[in-house]
Amino acid sequence: MKAFTIISGIFVCLASLSSCSDEGIPSLSEQNSSPNSRSVSSSDVILQWTVEEQKIDGFGVAQAGWADYLYAHRKRNEVMDILFGQDGLKLSILRGEVFPHYWENTADKDFNLDADINLSLDDPFFDTDFSADGNEAAEAIAQRNGQLWISQQAKQTYQVDKLIFSTWTPPAYMKSNGSTSKGYLKSSYYQAYADYLSAFCSAYASKGLPVYAISPANEPEYAATWNSCLWLPGTTTLGPFIVNNLGPTLRNTNPTTKIIFGENGQWTGILGFIMGSQNYVRDILNLNSRITNFPIIAAGHGYIDPVTKKDPGIAPFEKAESKNIPVWLTEISDPSTSYDPTMTDALRWAKVFHRYLCEANAGAIVWWAGALPDRSTTEGMIYISKNRTDYEVPKRCEVFGNFSRYIPVNSTRISAQYNPDLGYMISGYKSGKSFTVVAINPADTETTVNLTLSNAQTSGSLQGYITDATRKWEAATPIQPIGNSYTLVLPARSVVSYTGMVQ
Repeated sequence: MKAFTIISGIFVCLASLSSCSDEGIPSLSEQNSSPNSRSVSSSDVILQWTVEEQKIDGFGVAQAGWADYLYAHRKRNEVMDILFGQDGLKLSILRGEVFPHYWENTADKDFNLDADINLSLDDPFFDTDFSADGNEAAEAIAQRNGQLWISQQAKQTYQVDKLIFSTWTPPAYMKSNGSTSKGYLKSSYYQAYADYLSAFCSAYASKGLPVYAISPANEPEYAATWNSCLWLPGTTTLGPFIVNNLGPTLRNTNPTTKIIFGENGQWTGILGFIMGSQNYVRDILNLNSRITNFPIIAAGHGYIDPVTKKDPGIAPFEKAESKNIPVWLTEISDPSTSYDPTMTDALRWAKVFHRYLCEANAGAIVWWAGALPDRSTTEGMIYISKNRTDYEVPKRCEVFGNFSRYIPVNSTRISAQYNPDLGYMISGYKSGKSFTVVAINPADTETTVNLTLSNAQTSGSLQGYITDATRKWEAATPIQPIGNSYTLVLPARSVVSYTGMVQ
């Protein structure tokens, strides 16, 4: 078992339902001032075409340290189709890892990208569970080769446009304790570490795999027993490292590669002294103003306080937003709860995805992880058996598709105003003259909702795609508009994605 996959006691806590609007429900006078006042005044949901929020950069999964298991699976092509294919989730982001075993000493300068990764699946190489056997050297080879194979498939077969890589730890010889676990990066190795990350980007680019973004520090506040490295405080370590070392180095060698920073285990602060990603990002931006000279992405992870078991909150990164810096959720799952493939679990996660999009204004959601051989938790989007043949697609994967399949990359979220006390959750997105609405109905009964488009004129029918306990993205009967409104009938315990056009 890989040590970094189970974080005892950490789970995602759902807060109460909330509107996707930052403004609340308009008063009757406000409604009547609309050019569509007759339909707006009687609407349950008002989709404000001209009230724009964040840009949507995409949806994805991490494979990282689990790359070897997917690489060895006999039905890996089917699993890749489910994650990235046109008939699957159509994911646009793949998150990998800059492994510390690439360069284990100062003489190493190779990322092992010339390895033969096109072995027959009957090759004896695939028959060993290296992690269980404790063969770290062989496991490292399998992880590196697996990541390369998965990255090539994602890029070449599915045209995934965002390959991102996070670093759990620098190579051990660069650290204070000489270990890939805990410790911190010696200041004397700051430039060597920047060169290492730059060389990784160049190596992958040489194989036709340009790195969209790289993160030098995964969960920098957590001294984990698995691969980890502390960057505390970030204002005097990670911030200056990016400004003085990594940023200038990438600008010279890989100028289009963005830098992801933040990525703490919790989205917001916990226990009064652990900063969480929101405050970590804020303080780095406040005290390292030159960081905005480089292409950056502020990011966080979606786990809760492992001590208090309380949700530290889902909220915007206001400092990053004020500087027009994209904010991404780069890791989320639940290592603490048992495996649940049902619609109950799926609805739970649909609400979480909605909240990060609408309350935290996240521009991307990346699930941890894509395909895992672990059926004890909800960490995997897909379960793949260690027998290398069987796999199972839980309902949370299908519900994720209601977001990833129908919300276009580079679309813009628009305000959806409604009363959250009614129980459903609605979000809206526009791209050119097309728009998407994602509706969540967790109730045990069917719900009818009148939705009106404000400040834009509808053009034609609205097409719905239903996921519930027995259906997956099933096309519904097209809904014709009445004036500028549509009547949505949301099945019980369902997530429905709607697509339409304006004139």
